[in-house]
Amino acid sequence: MQDGTGAAWQIASDALCAAGQAPFWHAREERLYWIDPPLKRVWRLHLPSGRSERWDLPHPVTGLAPCRSGGLLLLLPDGLYHCGGWMDVPRLLTPLPGRAELQLWRGGRCDPWGRYWLLSQTLPGERAPIGTLYCLRARSEVQPALERVRYGVGDGLDLSCTPDGRSIAWCDGGHNEVVQAALSQPGQWPPELASPMPLARFARPKPSTEPGSAPAHPGRPRCGVFDQQGNYWVALSGSGRLLCLDANGQTLASIATPALRPSGLCFGGIDRCTLFLCTSRAGCSPEELACYPQSGAVFALRLPKPGMPAAPYWD
Repeated sequence: MQDGTGAAWQIASDALCAAGQAPFWHAREERLYWIDPPLKRVWRLHLPSGRSERWDLPHPVTGLAPCRSGGLLLLLPDGLYHCGGWMDVPRLLTPLPGRAELQLWRGGRCDPWGRYWLLSQTLPGERAPIGTLYCLRARSEVQPALERVRYGVGDGLDLSCTPDGRSIAWCDGGHNEVVQAALSQPGQWPPELASPMPLARFARPKPSTEPGSAPAHPGRPRCGVFDQQGNYWVALSGSGRLLCLDANGQTLASIATPALRPSGLCFGGIDRCTLFLCTSRAGCSPEELACYPQSGAVFALRLPKPGMPAAPYWD
């Protein structure tokens, strides 16, 4: 196993987010996009110039994806919205089912057939939260269908598709595992998903015994993405580690991250060999911020192998 304790992370954006999430690389624009749901913001960074831009919205954005037309797909509390361009007026594409105050929606990514995957989760209460996986059909009509695919999938953080499009993986932080499920007939509508199976399991978090020290536990899987070879890169929140898993869930590399709370991953750059890491500042203790003062920033790491390009929504 490769140990990347001294990995050369660089700061891509020093704008500190409460929770940077859902990053994607826009190759045509040479820009990195990501969201900050607690602060109701969308960010983008033009890498060649280093210029960052912020878009403030009246409601939290919990999902973001590029569109084939060049626009953006936004997941807002009451529906999926389409924007023709940066800071354009969002227009309702498809309303979300159920009552907004009783559930939390989290965006995933698009698959090779231009469909957008997302998850609805009941809010914590007397019972454990229950997740339901949905898929938004590529736009062949004014209001594309939003199909419920599977009920009871757990946390469902950072959904992403394998390079061959035959299965979907996500981080289930509630059960401390990375889960993968095969598509019965890839590309068909409505999609049919087989029973989810663990790709990797992690030990439950244990509190640190040393004051001010980093917790000595594997952490909670928070975000992940596939590279071009089909390996799954997963970032663990709470321990500040980035793991590369092969198709059998075996760890090929373990790399220390520059913040303890990673919250978003994507590949980008001209050659797609740059791994971008969004991090969170919300919930950090004063001791944690003293050790990791750039928590909330976006970091970049050069890797020898490229990742997958961001699949767009077919609008």
